[in-house]
Amino acid sequence: MRLFITGGTGFIGSYVLAASLAAGHEVVALRRSHHSHPVIPLPSEPHWCEGDLANLQVSQFHGVDALVHLASAGVNPKPASWRELVRANAEGSLRLMELGTEAGVRRYVVAGSSHEYGNAARRYDPIPPDAPLEPLSPYGASKAAGFQLLQAFAIASGSELFYGRIFTAYGEGQFEGNFWPSLRSAALSGKDFLMTSGRQVSDFVSVEVVANHLLAACIRPDVAAGVPLVVNVGSGQATSLLAFAQAEWDRLGAIGRLLPGSLPDRADQIERYVPDLRGLQIPASTHC
Repeated sequence: MRLFITGGTGFIGSYVLAASLAAGHEVVALRRSHHSHPVIPLPSEPHWCEGDLANLQVSQFHGVDALVHLASAGVNPKPASWRELVRANAEGSLRLMELGTEAGVRRYVVAGSSHEYGNAARRYDPIPPDAPLEPLSPYGASKAAGFQLLQAFAIASGSELFYGRIFTAYGEGQFEGNFWPSLRSAALSGKDFLMTSGRQVSDFVSVEVVANHLLAACIRPDVAAGVPLVVNVGSGQATSLLAFAQAEWDRLGAIGRLLPGSLPDRADQIERYVPDLRGLQIPASTHC
């Protein structure tokens, strides 16, 4: 297959890019400049094109079998204004799909976010893919707005859209200030690790698993024209933050102390944020 991938130098995008190249696909990948690099080594180099969503042209999508859209503004820790979030996550995403459709692209695979559910998570356990979107953050709101636009456009244009809302992904190459990289750093350096009570429950999924699901979506036969398929992407294991931390602490052979309760919990945190994985399939081979 010939794939066009946006966000290929980001955390999840780097893994999707690596998996695509390893599977033997022809890949065109968008990056901001030649100074932008994936967060993990690649088995080979894609055909890089430089720029952003605003300056792409129809001609760049000719011959593309599937467009994999992973680029997003406002992902922690990169701050973005409300206007930047709307421009990238809503307007930019719609423009990308418009250009691809004009060029004849049929299949679209888009990475969504569990943050789109927001306050609805308090009423659903687990959260189904068709739960109301009630985001509580600017990032979540912009992703939800982008989803509504893409879903409506796919229905109107008869495009094949797979939209995967990703839950708590973790792995090598993630921003060092995030929970898992901070935990890993403390474990490997022999330091103690300060954390909250860890009572909140979520679905922690390795980034490799996420990448495999997104790549597999490029060839899933159940993604029909004009009928968007929306799924949650997770591991299927509801785990407390403390249980996840303890398991990783032990796996990494840490000699320091894990110190739950040494940091305050957020007063407004949602205690349980677990996905219903209906529609998520175990990926088959994603090779050409």
